[in-house]
Amino acid sequence: MDIRKEAGGLTQDVISWRRRLHENPELSDHEEDTVAFILERLQEMGITCVDVPQGGVMGFIHGAKPGKTVLLRADIDALPMQEDPCNEKQPKACVSQRPGVAHTCGHDTHAAMLLGAARLLHEHASEFSGSVVLYFERGEENGNGDYYMMQYLLENNIHIDGCWAMHIRTYLPTGTVSILDGGVFAGNTSWSASVSNEKGNALACCCAIIQSLNTLRMRKISPFQRVTLSNTKLQFGTDKVTVPGTCQISGTCRYYDLEGVGRPMRDAIYETIQATCSAYGCDVTCKKGATTRGVINNSQCCDLARKAVGAVLGREALVDSEPAMGAESFSIPSAYWPGVYAFLGAGNPEKGMTALGHHPKFDPDEDAFQYGVAATVAYALAFLSNEEIIEFKGFRGSIDDYLASLRG
Repeated sequence: MDIRKEAGGLTQDVISWRRRLHENPELSDHEEDTVAFILERLQEMGITCVDVPQGGVMGFIHGAKPGKTVLLRADIDALPMQEDPCNEKQPKACVSQRPGVAHTCGHDTHAAMLLGAARLLHEHASEFSGSVVLYFERGEENGNGDYYMMQYLLENNIHIDGCWAMHIRTYLPTGTVSILDGGVFAGNTSWSASVSNEKGNALACCCAIIQSLNTLRMRKISPFQRVTLSNTKLQFGTDKVTVPGTCQISGTCRYYDLEGVGRPMRDAIYETIQATCSAYGCDVTCKKGATTRGVINNSQCCDLARKAVGAVLGREALVDSEPAMGAESFSIPSAYWPGVYAFLGAGNPEKGMTALGHHPKFDPDEDAFQYGVAATVAYALAFLSNEEIIEFKGFRGSIDDYLASLRG
């Protein structure tokens, strides 16, 4: 198969699918129309697929002979955001038709590109050994869909050997691909507290908490570790003459190393809040948010991916980029199986396509989609044919066991 040529031949279909999804975005856990659209496209291709309740769509492609299984993932939900009909220079090719909801993170492009990759892999299934699992995930923005998708895989004993995902990035030039070893998305732990005091010390106490939390990073964590702590909410009072008796405060911490940074920071945050409230004579109710693992790329899989993508797109297409401090639900599949999370360049300054994700002007270059399809197919085939033993110690247990391990 000439992957590059055939991916290019699907360009108009992929663009059409993406525009259909982009104009009809749906929020997390409400992707009914999106799920129906994906199921229809897969069924038209002749691909066996299933609607996983609350999870998304799973499809299955089997090669000519038994072999390894690779999971290819795309997220499908949109953001609660009003989209700007223009990018940084000109009107967009398509705009959300649903007020207050928009695909300003690129999930529509991820889904469309995976549909394109699915078509090519299905059409050439007689040419490879092994299987491909297509994983169209609902609710990525709130982390809910992965639970049900993983539950389906594990409870049905569907064996997976490795996984792949790709995110479109407008800060990288169109047609480039970045594949980074190690951490590419951060883990997250969040917290919130309600501080109260009848004598009006709640606000002063919360200010002291913020000051103390801002020094945790230098007091608790090695300067060679990546970690951020953000105080994101401080809410109190109703007017200028009434001293508030209660104050609400919350924030988030991001990291790559769960054991060396995430858990110590999480514990230190609550210790700091409790100690400060005790010193100020305040009562406090703390609520611990979810703790997640970062997305950690497997180095052997990254080597395999760079060789495969470079062979199809050219070595010049491979570029460096910075890891992201945002959190990503792909952290769950990549905790079970060795994986690669790649970044696809879709930035074009001449066309005004430079706004970053989660921005109203976000507008990825549609010329990039063929490269995303090609890279996905190239990695899938390379992984299935690879005979090297990949060193990886994945989590063993149910999805509930996994989530419980994060709380420990």
